[in-house]
Amino acid sequence: MSQEFKTFIHPQRAYRLEFPAHWENQIKDEGRSCGFGPYERDNVGLWISILPFSLDTDRLVDELPRMFTQSLGEGRVANIRRDTSLRHAAMKADVVSEGEGGHHWLVAGGDLVLLATSQVPAAERDMWSGPFDRLMASLEITRQDEQLRHKVADELLDLLRAARPEQDYKIDEKGIRGRGHVVYLENVFREVRSDPKRRSAILKHFVEGVMSSAGADLGYEDWDEIHDRILPVLKPANYIREEGPTRHVFATDWLPEVVICYVINNDKSFRFITAWDMDRWGVDEDRLRETATANLARLPWPEKMEGSRLPDGSRVILVCTRDSFSSSRLLHPDFHHYFSKPLGSPFLAAVPERDTLVAFSNRRALRKRIGQQVRKDHDQAAYPITRRIFLVTRDGVAPAGET
Repeated sequence: MSQEFKTFIHPQRAYRLEFPAHWENQIKDEGRSCGFGPYERDNVGLWISILPFSLDTDRLVDELPRMFTQSLGEGRVANIRRDTSLRHAAMKADVVSEGEGGHHWLVAGGDLVLLATSQVPAAERDMWSGPFDRLMASLEITRQDEQLRHKVADELLDLLRAARPEQDYKIDEKGIRGRGHVVYLENVFREVRSDPKRRSAILKHFVEGVMSSAGADLGYEDWDEIHDRILPVLKPANYIREEGPTRHVFATDWLPEVVICYVINNDKSFRFITAWDMDRWGVDEDRLRETATANLARLPWPEKMEGSRLPDGSRVILVCTRDSFSSSRLLHPDFHHYFSKPLGSPFLAAVPERDTLVAFSNRRALRKRIGQQVRKDHDQAAYPITRRIFLVTRDGVAPAGET
C-alpha cells in the first residue's frame, strides 16, 4: 500500500515540500523555522530554518563547509559532502553529538540558504534516514517562482481579455475565471519556468489552446466519434488531488508513484477523460485501456531516434516524438520487442517528464550516470512524471531494483 503525503507550502512561499500525511508539522517565528515529524515521537523530527545570508552557488563547494561551521559551531559537523539527490545546490553532513544519528543539510537556491537538521537516535539511524532523505529530495525553493507566477498570470489575463472580451476574465484564487469556465495556470507556469526565454511563444500557444477548447463541445462527445483519438498518458500519482481541477480525472494505479490517465487527443489540445465520461459512454476501465493501447500502437515512432554506443558495448536511445506522447510509448505493447534487439534483454527505461522516454542497456555504471540526468530532467520539467528507473522485460515493465 502506497504511503500518502501532504504538501507543505511555506507561509511566505519561500519553499515547499512533501511529508508523510500521518506526521505533524510546526511553524515558528512566522516561518523562519518549520518542523516535521511523527506525532508520537518527541525525539525524531526535522527542522528547516532560513539563514540570514545568501550564497553564490558557483562557489558552493568552497563556501558551504565554512558555513556549516559558522552556523553550527566548531566540531558539530562531520563528513561534509555534496548531496546530488536534492533539487538545489546542497551539502550534507553528519550530526556530531553523542547518541544522535541525524544529519545537517545546507541548501542554496535563488536568494535563500536553508539549514535543515534531522534529530534521530543513533540506534534508529537506518530506520529514519529514508523518510527524511525523501522529504529533503522533495524540497523546492520557490521564492522566485512566485514573482514569475504573477507575471505569467498578468500576461495571460491581458491575452485572454484581448481574445475574448465578452468573457470578462478576472484573476481569482483558482486561476483566471471567465463567465463560462476557469483557466488553470499551473501547467503553463511550469512550462514557462522550464524555458523562460520562450515565455511569449508559450503563452500565445496556451491561449490558442484555451480558445480552441472553449469553442468545443467538451464533456458531450460521443464515444463513436472520439474512441479512435483516446490515448494513455503517464502522470505522477500526486497529479490527482481531492481538491482542484484534476479531482474528477479518471486514473488507474500503475507503478510506484505513477498513474495512467486517458485523454481525447484533439488537433491543438487534449482533454482528460473523467469517470463521468465513462458512465455516460457505458465504458468500463478494461475497454478504455484496451482502446487507448490500440490507438497508442498505431502512433508512429520517429524515423530516426537519437542514440549512442559506449565503449563497453552498452547503448542509450532517446525517444522524442514531438507529439506530447513520448513518455506514453513506455506503455506500447511492442516496446520490449522493438528495443531489446539493440539494448539486450532485460533493459532499463525512464520517463522523467512528458516529452522524454530514454531506454538504455542494463549496466550498473550506465544506470548511475543516466539516473543523475533523469533526476535533473525531472526536477526542471514543465510536466514531470517520475525520477524512477524501470526494468523492461518481455513480461512487462517493473521498478528496477536498487543497485
